[in-house]
Amino acid sequence: MKYLVFILMSIFSCFGVFAQDLEKMDEVQRDKYLINLSTQVIKKFGPDYYRNVTPIITEGTFESTDKRSEIKSNVGRKYYEVTYPYDKSKEVLDFDFSAKVRIWKDSGEPCEVVFGNGYGKNFLFLSYKEQTDARAIIDVVPYQQASNSNENIEKKE
Repeated sequence: MKYLVFILMSIFSCFGVFAQDLEKMDEVQRDKYLINLSTQVIKKFGPDYYRNVTPIITEGTFESTDKRSEIKSNVGRKYYEVTYPYDKSKEVLDFDFSAKVRIWKDSGEPCEVVFGNGYGKNFLFLSYKEQTDARAIIDVVPYQQASNSNENIEKKE
């Protein structure tokens, strides 16, 4: 019986990895969790956008005028945003970051990931867990730098 209780507790703790209120964690523990999870999300959906840099962590509130229930139900929900900068002397992307991951404060689950080329994926209709289970087909966002407008002008002349 003791073994059964131990096994059940172990299983439930594994399922509870995302089910945690990040606001109740101390800052060091929370930031470590956010960085580890955001790294995992980036490497899963856009590995070429991952930069081994110290990301910037900010806070925000989800806003949208979209009337679909899956989106509307999240309006006003708070999140942490983990932003990965990149070296602009080595590459040019459409945004000022290589990747940005939003993670819900109340559950610790990813909300969305956006890459430096503007593409991304949200987890509002299907959760991150559903989109990454063993049966899921993962569409990886290919690496793409922004086109240089001066280069395009010169080619046309």
